[in-house]
Amino acid sequence: MPILRVSVVIPAHNAAQTIAETIKSLLCQTYPHWEAIVVDDGSTDETAAIAHQFTSKDSRIRTVSQSNQGVCAARNTGIDLANFDWLLFLDADDWLAPQHLEKMTAALAADSSLDAVHCGWSRVAADGTLYNQKYAPALADMFPLFVRSCAFVIHACLIRKSLIEAVGRFDTSLCICEDWDLWQRIARSGARFGAVREILALYRMRPSSLSRNGNQFFTDAIRVLTQGYSSDPRVPNPHHDYVDGLKSNQLASQKLYWASWCAGLFLGVGQDARHLLQLIKDEYARNLDPLWIAECIFESSLLPNCQLPTVWYKLWPNVNQYLNDFLQALESQSHTTGLTRRTSTLLERMVLQHAQINEPITIGTTHGVCLDLTQPIVDIHTPASSERLYCIVKMEGIELGSIELPICDGLVASWVIQDAIASQFAWQILGRFFEQTIYSQTDKNSHDQIGWTVFLQQLWGLPDWPSERFYDSEFAAATTTKKVNSAFVVVEVSEELADLEVALPELDVMITVGGVALGVVTIPVKNNLVTSQAQRVAIATASGFELCITCVREALIGKPFKDLTSLRSRLQQAAKAKAQLPEWLAFPGSSAVIEHQLVTSQTIVLGRRCGFNGSVSRRAILPKAVARELVEMAKVTAESIVQLSSPGEMPERVIYAPEALGLWSKCSTISSATDLAEVNTSHEYDRSHFESLFSTQPDPWKYTNPYEQTKYEQTLSLLPSQRIEKALELACAEGHFTVQLAPHIESLIAADISQVALERTAQRCSNFQNISYQQLDMNKDPLPGRFNLIVCSEVLYYTGGLAQLQAVAEKIADALEPGGYLIMAHAHQIVDEPDKPGFDWGLPFGAKAIGDTFARLPSLNLVKEIRTPLYRVQLFQRQPRLQFPWLRHTPEIVELAKQPTPIPSQVEASVRWHGGQPSEIWNSQPVVTHRLPILMYHRVAPMGTKKMDRYRVTPQAFEEQLQYLRDTGFYSVGWQKWQLAMATRQPLPGRAIAITFDDGYLDFYEYAWPLLKKYNFTVTVFLVAERVGTSNSWDEAYEEEVPLLGWREIHQLQSEGVEFGSHAATHQPLTALSLTEIVQEGARSRAILERALNLPVKTFAYPYGDCDRVVEHLIGACGYTLGLSCRSGLSQFGDRPLSLPRIEVMGSDSLQEFIRKIPR
Repeated sequence: MPILRVSVVIPAHNAAQTIAETIKSLLCQTYPHWEAIVVDDGSTDETAAIAHQFTSKDSRIRTVSQSNQGVCAARNTGIDLANFDWLLFLDADDWLAPQHLEKMTAALAADSSLDAVHCGWSRVAADGTLYNQKYAPALADMFPLFVRSCAFVIHACLIRKSLIEAVGRFDTSLCICEDWDLWQRIARSGARFGAVREILALYRMRPSSLSRNGNQFFTDAIRVLTQGYSSDPRVPNPHHDYVDGLKSNQLASQKLYWASWCAGLFLGVGQDARHLLQLIKDEYARNLDPLWIAECIFESSLLPNCQLPTVWYKLWPNVNQYLNDFLQALESQSHTTGLTRRTSTLLERMVLQHAQINEPITIGTTHGVCLDLTQPIVDIHTPASSERLYCIVKMEGIELGSIELPICDGLVASWVIQDAIASQFAWQILGRFFEQTIYSQTDKNSHDQIGWTVFLQQLWGLPDWPSERFYDSEFAAATTTKKVNSAFVVVEVSEELADLEVALPELDVMITVGGVALGVVTIPVKNNLVTSQAQRVAIATASGFELCITCVREALIGKPFKDLTSLRSRLQQAAKAKAQLPEWLAFPGSSAVIEHQLVTSQTIVLGRRCGFNGSVSRRAILPKAVARELVEMAKVTAESIVQLSSPGEMPERVIYAPEALGLWSKCSTISSATDLAEVNTSHEYDRSHFESLFSTQPDPWKYTNPYEQTKYEQTLSLLPSQRIEKALELACAEGHFTVQLAPHIESLIAADISQVALERTAQRCSNFQNISYQQLDMNKDPLPGRFNLIVCSEVLYYTGGLAQLQAVAEKIADALEPGGYLIMAHAHQIVDEPDKPGFDWGLPFGAKAIGDTFARLPSLNLVKEIRTPLYRVQLFQRQPRLQFPWLRHTPEIVELAKQPTPIPSQVEASVRWHGGQPSEIWNSQPVVTHRLPILMYHRVAPMGTKKMDRYRVTPQAFEEQLQYLRDTGFYSVGWQKWQLAMATRQPLPGRAIAITFDDGYLDFYEYAWPLLKKYNFTVTVFLVAERVGTSNSWDEAYEEEVPLLGWREIHQLQSEGVEFGSHAATHQPLTALSLTEIVQEGARSRAILERALNLPVKTFAYPYGDCDRVVEHLIGACGYTLGLSCRSGLSQFGDRPLSLPRIEVMGSDSLQEFIRKIPR
């Protein structure tokens, strides 16, 4: 392998304090093949003298001096003097990690097609602290990225010298952003970039750095940014896609983002930054991302004084007013709704996340505290301006994480804080408690494996029981018997359970934990008895993990762990303490009690909703200003409510108390059984497998290598001598063989299970007029007619088991005309013949089993076979109409002892030249869903304005997507089933999917729903409750008024099986609203929809996907159990139920891009 030699160019101007450390980092490199050119750019200090000291000791280092011309000119001088083909630019105040050059050159050597390679980098504070570590995306084509910003610091990239020279070197007219400009030009030329995912470049923070000049930075940044969206005459041979720059309408938004970043350079020193917006006063963009702006300001505000993120909170008093002024100006200019509040909230959280919170800190509207859960938890009263609590949670001094809660009317009650801590950290807390009270030294690392069993043993006081016994309702546990004279009983889990003698068919059991009600479960009565074991099983099964959360909250939080009292004893003590509370605090109709500090004569209590897990069990205090809407919602939804204040009076407090429940609050359990009749069966190698394969990996089997070409030639050699009239190629893949077969055929159908592969075949064979293309699953679909020739290679091992192979073989034979031919080539698998050469691919069979299956068909005769050590090519002929037994010929077998061409390197590892046993035995496992794709659509319509193209899918494209989903075995799953799967961590059978439509456009009724019905998919449409029957006023920026569904269409769709959810009342970004307004959006929309639909509405899609933990908490308190965001991804078991990700389907998505979004 040739040695890659690197020229390191070090421009230096008055760098006497740092240049020695920079050069020493070069001398410490583990890779020796470099030279360094130090260009002294007119320094007036000892820079040159220091550099010369190194020159005299190491011949690899040279020093040149020139008059002060700037860093660009100095680097260009270094380029001219460089002797080697690869360049690295290293400023005289930065340095390299010791393995920088070794790792970077190794990446280049491993892939000769690369023109550059980049690594991760980190800022270094004055005290040597590394922070703000970053990596650029690992993209071969980085032009789209370099259009918007500079992806890395300059010494994080090793690049070909010839490329730099080709695009004109550094532009000396730029003072700042000159490296960004160079990388952008190089990327425009089509250069390929590689990546090393290690921090190898270190960037020193200096207050005197030119990049701290906000005005110059902004001027140069806008120049480079604008250049990226237009042609660049400095690039002589741009990539054909980028001749005119990046084709995008994002220039205005990118300018405003850069204004935000440069604003931080002024805000960080307490200066107004609004003048930057005046420099681009004609630019606006309505959908700026507040998170991006907050991150820009957070990072850049620290740079002027080279400060660490941990001290940001100290900047706040001087920054706050100027920040608010800038954000208001930016919101006004950009027309982005709620930008000021949304950005401020995000920035406040970032500041507190990095602060060391030893004492309460208020940053804007966010109040930060730190508490230890083993100490008493007290109510938190905050300044009147505070809306959000950011709370660091520690356990015996060790930080667990943070919780965020709304501050309603100046209070966050300990009652809510304890519940929030338990719901987020119960498992870690329980593990720590068991470490101190139960676990041996060896058990401490096994909490995830044994913790649930230990929890049940400790809860029920049965330390010797195995895990499965707690769920065995038939086990006869010894206990006492107690007679019950009503259909309702209260059972405290920390007390001894008794068999209950009941003369009724079923018994309603209210479960209490430490004296606090958890829920009501209905248990069937058998032989006039509800056994203690039946109660135990019903409680554990129905409540699931919520049982653990409640136990932790009532027994452990707010109490020291050093007290070795058991979990069960702690719960008994808690129950006893609550039994001593005044009787008037008991919720009417039950013995459940609420914390007495919260319940006064001026309190409104919203009682528990149905269910056990998630938001129905989370305590909440709500703004008293929205009491009227909450009471109205509770009346519409028939949920329990106790209004202790007089009607018409402003209450002192509104709370949602899940422990406030009575006989009306039955928590019915959901059956875990799935109706398998509605689930499409799938197997591992179905259409989904191949569509995903081709979508993510063009030419996955590298069919252009000599090994495959030899196989093609052998296959073609078996073609009959006469010209073939009509042929079918099954599994044509990307057409590498099709293009060679087509000249021999008058009419050829190229078929494949993958539409993506067919599109590539059509492109490869575009010069042929005799080919038609058909998407076809040979396992499921009939073959399209009868043929003189069928070619079927390298695919039959993927049909499934031998029975399915037999069925496919018969189908293929039946599709041949009498006297027609079948040619196929398949690889040998050692599973067929363990004593012979073959591949170990983990497949159920190989070429021998395939050949034997076809040879056994009475209608086919094997004519010829070419057999090599690793594969066989076979020619079969269907018997003619007139059969003469004496004309049946012995097949010609051509056996090659040696493989005619070398095996490709990518599959060489799976070859077993001496045979052997398969490393894995093929076993067709049922397909299940651990991660749920939730698709997000907005509109399906044939036309509309260009500005709305992203949100509009054509009916043709929509049907193509639904057909793909159906053909690959996807089926619609209900929200309750997925919620249960999340709670129990049990996968759903088959390939489940959820389809959603936001906004409720009228064209859903005309275009989308008929297609969904045709392909047997259900859907949830999220309605903007107060805009039903009007139009999309929130989309006025897109200059297209589109009518929304009215109640007539909604009721018709509802009768046909469409489910509806809430998209808020007025479609506003919720983090831009006050806490009162957030609750109004949730409560009003739920009341409107449930009144009109006469069905529960439990799902909520956040407008614009705009949510955070405080919004989730409040929306959950309004009665929603699932919340859907716009965060991209597949929903997983560990997701927060009120913040599920979705996959946006855009109007620009091709079928290939759609498939790529839904990984298998």
